[in-house]
Amino acid sequence: MTNNKQLIIFIKEPIAGQCKTRLIPLLGEQGAADFYKQLVSHSVTTAKQLNNIDIALYTYPETQHPFIQNLAANSATSIHSQQGKDLGERMYNALHTSLKSYAHCVLIGSDCPGITSDYIEQAFKALESNTITLGPATDGGYVLIGCNKLSTSVFANTKWSSPTVLQQCLENIQQLNYSHHLLDELWDVDTPNDFLQNQLAIERILNQQFLTGH
Repeated sequence: MTNNKQLIIFIKEPIAGQCKTRLIPLLGEQGAADFYKQLVSHSVTTAKQLNNIDIALYTYPETQHPFIQNLAANSATSIHSQQGKDLGERMYNALHTSLKSYAHCVLIGSDCPGITSDYIEQAFKALESNTITLGPATDGGYVLIGCNKLSTSVFANTKWSSPTVLQQCLENIQQLNYSHHLLDELWDVDTPNDFLQNQLAIERILNQQFLTGH
């Protein structure tokens, strides 16, 4: 290891009918899976613009999908399996593992097309003087979490996929007396409404037209 920073990207296997399921009524099973592949590819392309930061793909539930294997091989990233019974446990385990080898680690998903390399660099910069950095999402969650120290309590009492995810995290951080920094708020794409409200921006960022009407 030559770098002291690692970026973790959480992804799911892009299996039709099993990923971006809330978008299936709008895009269809295969359309939602194809859209998700675009999101994941964009996230990895964005990450590769970073300097002196190692990249790790953490996949769920398996790592053997050809799309994921090819992505890892073509981007020179390491690939790991997410471990844990819920999202909080899986994030903790990934970040905890990273902190065994790196001074600073940042974790993102692949549902936020608006995350840029500059945004990620801001997160790492904030960790030079804070324990935790968070990228708030417009739906009340967060699109990024970074740390240089971590307790399982950061993710305690969290109702995932609810509007209170960020607020609960901030309350947990306060109880731990961790210093934190909030980045600018970004939108992500989980629901048909998210997609339709931001469709022009999505298509511009991904350079891809997505036909709706299913």
